[in-house]
Amino acid sequence: MTSSSRSLLVVLAVVALLGVSPVAGSASEGSILSGLLGSSSAEAPTAVTKAPDGTLRAGCRDYPLRYKVKGAGKDWLLDLAVRDRSGATVASLTLHGVSSPRKGRTSFSVCRSAVKAGRFSVSGVLTDRDGYQQTDHTVERHRFWLTRR
Repeated sequence: MTSSSRSLLVVLAVVALLGVSPVAGSASEGSILSGLLGSSSAEAPTAVTKAPDGTLRAGCRDYPLRYKVKGAGKDWLLDLAVRDRSGATVASLTLHGVSSPRKGRTSFSVCRSAVKAGRFSVSGVLTDRDGYQQTDHTVERHRFWLTRR
């Protein structure tokens, strides 16, 4: 028995227990089945980050970062970490869906005296929150360069 067959049997059992007997092809049947099975077209929430290549300037400076969140509800958290070439975290930031747009620009701060120029990466976790339920989704790593002049 396939997974879809088992799902259909479970749906029919639930419909029988609820005492609902929709007429075949009616609008109520579609809404009952889609409500019990869930939407098959729903995609998992994703987030993308990008930071441009740049020059590591003297002192502590802000460097630009773009982000885009897709498919998450209204209450989401985007936790990002910027790592240097050794893999050490040199900056981090958190964006919250209630106060941040789904697509936008932000920045992170790095001090030249604390890092070495080279390849950096930004990655993180998107947490989609629905009431008491939370689902974490990995944000793919994006690499960029901060070089000395």
